[in-house]
Amino acid sequence: MGAILSLCSLTSCAGQAACCCGTSACGLCCRSCPSCTHSTSTRMVYAVLFLLTTIVAWVMLDPEISNRIANSHPDVGKVTCDSGNCAYEWARLAVYRVMFATGLFFAALALIMVRVQNSRDCRAGLQNGMWGIKILVLAGTMVGAFFIDNTFFTGWGWVGLVGAFFFMVIQLILLVDFAHSWNESWLGKAEDGSKCYSFGLVASVVLLYLASAIGTVLMFVYYTNTEGESCKLNKFFIGFNLALAVLCTVFAVHPRIREALPSSGLLQAGVVIAYTTYLTWSSVSDSPDICSGSSGSSTATVVLGAIMTFVCVGYSALRTSSASQMGKLGMSTAEDSSANLLDEGDDIDDADDEEAGGQRVIDNEKHGVLYSWTFFHLVFALASLYMMMILTDWAVLKSSSDTGINIERGWPAVWVRMVSSWLVVLMYLWTLVAPLVLSDRDFS
Repeated sequence: MGAILSLCSLTSCAGQAACCCGTSACGLCCRSCPSCTHSTSTRMVYAVLFLLTTIVAWVMLDPEISNRIANSHPDVGKVTCDSGNCAYEWARLAVYRVMFATGLFFAALALIMVRVQNSRDCRAGLQNGMWGIKILVLAGTMVGAFFIDNTFFTGWGWVGLVGAFFFMVIQLILLVDFAHSWNESWLGKAEDGSKCYSFGLVASVVLLYLASAIGTVLMFVYYTNTEGESCKLNKFFIGFNLALAVLCTVFAVHPRIREALPSSGLLQAGVVIAYTTYLTWSSVSDSPDICSGSSGSSTATVVLGAIMTFVCVGYSALRTSSASQMGKLGMSTAEDSSANLLDEGDDIDDADDEEAGGQRVIDNEKHGVLYSWTFFHLVFALASLYMMMILTDWAVLKSSSDTGINIERGWPAVWVRMVSSWLVVLMYLWTLVAPLVLSDRDFS
């Protein structure tokens, strides 16, 4: 029980983060904070809150904590394992519970914030403030999740797989949007005569393709060197991903596509290829029938997946311009607005400012929200499901009335990642072909 109740103290750290990043919270305990806007500081606090809850879930994998959970919480069901010491299996279930509470928290906020038009809505107080109450609710939900029967999470695992699939698609859109913004920024400076940015573009493309090539070679070396059926499937996965990489490269530099879409190039293709190579590696390294694996591959998968998730979540929190891909998804609702962290506070009337404990807080959404609050929380809910699968090594939970919960690797998780990688390639290729097929539309 002590391990469970420690969640409260761990999650309360988010309150300190809110004090330094929030709006209403800043007025209570951070008088030295610089001036900020509601839309920026709110998104930053939610991003920090998501990071802290993920750390709490990661802490659950600690052997000492997992042993305490296994020994002090037998009333929610049995867990079976091959080794006899099921502490790690209980740790995975603890991760399921923590991220279930996190996903439920953000999903509830997404529902509550449906059709909010501006900060004059009564629900704006919940979105931009009440941090102490929200943190207590989140911590209480986490603690309560430890009293849910284990069998519930066999079904929740499938929800996690579906949610992770959709988040991987959003993650790809975020990455492509980042690559487009990156390419436009550096290319513009290179055209102005800066050799450093020209070199940077070339070096970035080379590094992306080199990393993908090295990853492909290592996958062939470590995961295809026996004659089992699973290794034949691994060979197909790796080879097909390589073929798609070649196809993306050819399409990205094709003269007709470049004429119709001048912004296309090898940088965006390199980002897509690197991402799909990572998904392929994650899949073949976690297949149920291991051909041959390198030690530490599972840990590397978790670390890389967590880093990419945090980067994408942070980017979604800061980059919601209506002109960006996230804006087209619905993350931005204001016309011709740039909800970028660096410029969203410009041209705000002083009448919209308020003093919070000596800090100048700018309410820049009185005339209209700069991003879709519902979609913003939905992205975080899906990210919670994705992190749940990442931290548990894409574990599959099976329930039996005799043996209880059994946790093992399964093909559904492998196929979810592989199909999502193929889907994002198709999406990227469509963005290149669409201007040619739908010539009557403006894709600038």
